[in-house]
Amino acid sequence: MPLTRRDIILGSCLAPWLPRLGFATQQDWKGLALADIAPPEIPHELDPFKSQPSLNEGVLTDYEPTGTEKPTSAENMLGQEVLKSLPSNCTPIEIALYFLAVGQGKFGMDRIPYITAWPERWNPVIVEFFRATTLQPSGDTTAWCAAFMNYCLMMSAKGKQLPANSSKPTLSAAALSFRTWGKETTTASPGDIVVFKNVTSPPGRGHVGFFLAEQGDSVLVLGGNQFEGKPVRHTINRKWLKKNGSVLKLHSYRTEEQLHV
Repeated sequence: MPLTRRDIILGSCLAPWLPRLGFATQQDWKGLALADIAPPEIPHELDPFKSQPSLNEGVLTDYEPTGTEKPTSAENMLGQEVLKSLPSNCTPIEIALYFLAVGQGKFGMDRIPYITAWPERWNPVIVEFFRATTLQPSGDTTAWCAAFMNYCLMMSAKGKQLPANSSKPTLSAAALSFRTWGKETTTASPGDIVVFKNVTSPPGRGHVGFFLAEQGDSVLVLGGNQFEGKPVRHTINRKWLKKNGSVLKLHSYRTEEQLHV
């Protein structure tokens, strides 16, 4: 049975930093404002390929397939179990926090790899994110930060009435499709959307995730397709990104009521 928002907020099986008393009021955002340092994991069955990266380059570059074989039936089944436990009637960032908890082993150690792009075979959970877009991915090696954001928006809207005039998901796998989503704000709050442009690649490329905090010239982003580890694995995590980096530069913060209710 899918978890309700109350299960996610109050369930004792989750990490202590998850929302506990309702989204818009009492939140331990300071507790959430930590970058993840644990290296991403892949299924043990893929250990023969553990020296291979998930993608050849850094965060959200060219759409470059490096391993697009189908997952096994067992991997598909476990991936479906991960998706069946999604919270409902919640905020978009709570969907992202659920996947973060999956990656921390809060729903079982065997589910930890299901937030990360794999070598050789695709991760069925990540491929599912593209159902919220119009793009047919090349397994889980197609850049998927925008697909993850669209998926969080789509799934969080199930079972609830959105505020009037709420923006719809962009349905695009391009990060910069969010550059005009909602309205721009210069005072982002946790749960808002942060958009970066990639200054080294063709127009439309960039990165998108949820804003958690900022400190000086850096933004703490909770998002998908964020690289970590050696070899590089693209995963769902919390990561500090420079506002004016050599590849990614902050485009804007986006906000809307539906992100917080």
